[in-house]
Amino acid sequence: MALYINGIGCISPQNTFDNTVFLPEVKEYSSNRLACVDADYSKFFDAGSIRRMGRLMKYGTAAGLIALRDAAIETPGAISTGTALGLPEVSQKFLRSLIEVEETIVSPTTFIQSTHNTVSSNIALLCKCFSHNNTFSHKGFSFESALTDAQLLALENIDNILVGAYDEVSDYKYAAMKKTNELMQEPCSNLDIYGQEKNGIIAGEGAAFFVLDKEKNENTYGSFIGNKTFYKPESNQAIKNRILSFLEEHNSSLYDIDVVITGISGAKEVDDTRIELNNTLFKTQTIVAYKHLCGEYMTSSAFAFWLASKMMKIQQIPAAVILENRNRSTKTILLYNSHKHNHSLMLFKAC
Repeated sequence: MALYINGIGCISPQNTFDNTVFLPEVKEYSSNRLACVDADYSKFFDAGSIRRMGRLMKYGTAAGLIALRDAAIETPGAISTGTALGLPEVSQKFLRSLIEVEETIVSPTTFIQSTHNTVSSNIALLCKCFSHNNTFSHKGFSFESALTDAQLLALENIDNILVGAYDEVSDYKYAAMKKTNELMQEPCSNLDIYGQEKNGIIAGEGAAFFVLDKEKNENTYGSFIGNKTFYKPESNQAIKNRILSFLEEHNSSLYDIDVVITGISGAKEVDDTRIELNNTLFKTQTIVAYKHLCGEYMTSSAFAFWLASKMMKIQQIPAAVILENRNRSTKTILLYNSHKHNHSLMLFKAC
């Protein structure tokens, strides 16, 4: 079911929290770990709450509130979120405290804030939403599952659904990725990861939220037509067939697609498939990349959703994200993303 995007909110390693501008300047990092640029949290929480909240709790909740304010909505009809890892930094803090006191009594605050649904619950409390509230933790399909949930809710005539995703790079996760050689060797620049034939990724994090509804208004960014997920495709041809089948399901074809947002990450060992698709299937579309801005993480497709929303509304593509410019409009956008064996497709159309 097609839904209109009526509000957006994004906090990422770039300056994305201000909806009045669109990537005014791209931040360059010389590390294989990108951290979120914090907003002014005093605009959302009191000083006491800020002290008690972990990093992800702050930027995840703030991103949801930004989307609601952007849509001029005080209370959403439902909340549906996705997160692959939840709040690992707070979970580790709780476990360390438990070890230090030899499993006796610890403050319950860190435990309460360690569950995967803490962000969506906090948003619900702040905006007094006592309706449907789901959090999906499906690794690379987490955000996509939340979107599917929103479409089903819309079929039940629920309005103004807040959908989002959030993840962080905790110290423990970062150390584990270094140990398993998943990361690009330092020094490295996030703005110089394409075409360099390097191994490894740049780890990222972020939170992005959207208000989706069956009706459009004067603030509508565009429409989300649908999404599809598939796991462990047998070959590149199988991926191509999935893409063509997905477009056919939504009465579209490759000729209708103006822009393709690709999940190319800069890691040669996983990008070969995406590059081959760009060179064979998407020969007439403008190709856009985004993981050099936010890094690679399991719910990075939410950042790409934000990027598509801004491009549809402004009808411009920032030069910093263009891989191949075929001078197309931004009326119809296809997102193809993958994280390890998880592959997903999303289709957008401008209003």
